[in-house]
Amino acid sequence: MKFYIIIPEGFNVFESQTERLKQSGEVRIIPHKGKLADLEELKKDPDEKILNIDHDAIEGDLDVEAFEEIHNVKAVSVTSSTFDWIKPKELKKKGIIVCNSPGATIGPAAEYALCMAIEGLRKTALHMKNNMQVDWDAAPMSLDGKTVGIIGLGRMGMHIAEKGMALGAKIAYWSKNTRNDKYEYKELDQLFKDADVIIPAVAESEETKMIITKQHIDSMKKTAIIVGLNRIKFILDEEFILDKVAKNEIGGYAFEGDNAKELSNYKGNVWAMPAIAWFTDQSLKNLIDISISNMLAVAQGKPQNVVN
Repeated sequence: MKFYIIIPEGFNVFESQTERLKQSGEVRIIPHKGKLADLEELKKDPDEKILNIDHDAIEGDLDVEAFEEIHNVKAVSVTSSTFDWIKPKELKKKGIIVCNSPGATIGPAAEYALCMAIEGLRKTALHMKNNMQVDWDAAPMSLDGKTVGIIGLGRMGMHIAEKGMALGAKIAYWSKNTRNDKYEYKELDQLFKDADVIIPAVAESEETKMIITKQHIDSMKKTAIIVGLNRIKFILDEEFILDKVAKNEIGGYAFEGDNAKELSNYKGNVWAMPAIAWFTDQSLKNLIDISISNMLAVAQGKPQNVVN
């Protein structure tokens, strides 16, 4: 068995953690950015192989057609909990198992979501754009005592709820399947009307695509803010929200993601950060440990964390 680890340039953290793989087969680490089809080494190798592909190495979009030329791929593992970008349904049609790395970054991401909520409520962006002077018209607010409305009460939503309550927030939530008496359940329409902070915590799927409508945003309090983790654009119309913030029709938008720009590019209370909510030393180690375990499990005929 051969193990191919395809990573972005400079992403060298796999180097010291591949000893487990080497006991089961040959390991090749390939720094890359672009289409999978550009990797001639993969196309020329006829041996049975397992791939580990980083989201950024293929710029977040797998060219599935590459597997017409890349043969004997038994499985693809990804160093992330999200996996729609690797197109698991299409790979399943080709007999290729897809494994993700669930749970590795939930704690840090939940912590960061609340950090962004605080920055949004405190109107930090307005102060920074005011030549780093206090903007006395900003009317900042504290998270303490505010209602945080969480959309989705899975593992991520629960982490946000627990940490938010510890900071003094009132927790309300909407979830399709989960109920928890510790927090107040509200129908989605009502949640948007009542919350001071809205934090979506749902996985990307066909069911959740654009689950947040323009009508939901229009119903928010004028002082309320929305917090968005990395792939927030999958579930709402971000341009619509930015326009609402620019017109002071809602209180703000705090988000992180690959599309974030410098604060000066936004009007109003917009706190934009790169996609780093998940990124701590421990969460990175967790991701890699799970990815390697996934590859070994497939090699041993006992696949785990299979998403297709």
